[in-house]
Amino acid sequence: MRELQKMSAGAIQALPHAMPIKNGAATVGILLPIHRASPECMRRVMAEVRAGAEKYSPEENAAIDRLPAERGAE
Repeated sequence: MRELQKMSAGAIQALPHAMPIKNGAATVGILLPIHRASPECMRRVMAEVRAGAEKYSPEENAAIDRLPAERGAE
């Protein structure tokens, strides 16, 4: 756990997958690097969401419309 304190944000983001955080032999947490979704992936997801737009309230549709810009995908 002390080594975790020494890790930079860049080192965490460079992790290839989730990593267990151990205290001795016990796993006490998980370190999960967060990666930005590719624009292509975001477009596919948003197309699926928009295909079901009639199920959502106007407020929900407004939030969906704001999502790509908030996530840096547009």
